[in-house]
Amino acid sequence: MKNRNLLFLAILVLTTVLTSCKKETCQSVTVVQDCTGTYLRCDGKDYQVCNLEKVFSFADGAVVTATFKKLSVCKGSANDVFVCLMLHPSEGWVEVCEIAQ
Repeated sequence: MKNRNLLFLAILVLTTVLTSCKKETCQSVTVVQDCTGTYLRCDGKDYQVCNLEKVFSFADGAVVTATFKKLSVCKGSANDVFVCLMLHPSEGWVEVCEIAQ
């Protein structure tokens, strides 16, 4: 019984580690806002923000510290915003976990 519990715990921990999202932190992230959406610029690359409520209070051009994770699909508030049809090249969607000025 004890070995079975240890095995179950080991499988649970391994599953959690393998399925967790990788977070990225950049010290000098710039908030970029235009008619196509809101982005975080990190190391010259733009990442489109999915959860806009996290960056709403920051102006275009604000330099912030942010922790975010990459997403394959956005299911956040950015889907409810009307945007223009201009092209803004980006590295994909991100979910902002923490942000501070």
